[in-house]
Amino acid sequence: MATIDLGVIKPVFRGAYNNSTAYILDNIVTSGGSSYICILASTGNAVSNGTYWTLIAQRDDLATTLTT
Repeated sequence: MATIDLGVIKPVFRGAYNNSTAYILDNIVTSGGSSYICILASTGNAVSNGTYWTLIAQRDDLATTLTT
């Protein structure tokens, strides 16, 4: 019988971003209070690099928002 590789079938939370960790598609990390999802496997590419990461939840500094 043929075997079908489904790969990762759900996002996996990997904790705080670490530039020495290998990340794969759909790994989720946190950095600076925001959350990012990996869209292209990589190691050492910062979450600010849109080729590899997409922002999924952004930190909002409510105190700054209310005083400005």
